[in-house]
Amino acid sequence: MVAFARSFPDDPELGRLVAAFEAGDYHTVREEAPKLAERTADPLVRQAALDLRRRIDPDPVQLYLLGLTLALLVFLTAWFYLHKH
Repeated sequence: MVAFARSFPDDPELGRLVAAFEAGDYHTVREEAPKLAERTADPLVRQAALDLRRRIDPDPVQLYLLGLTLALLVFLTAWFYLHKH
């Protein structure tokens, strides 16, 4: 079991999601974690399911850097084609 999941409550559905996370089946985690969070009455299970889902989301800094990289690529490409060599 992954280290962060050791503190999760003992719940069979949550255990299945943790196993899917460990196996790299992020599609299952992406689809099932929010559903589990909506239907469970236990706030600890809800929090754990949402934590699993959050862990597979892209880092906002990475998205920002990707956007800057694409903007730089567009700028350099336009500069190259618009200026004579």
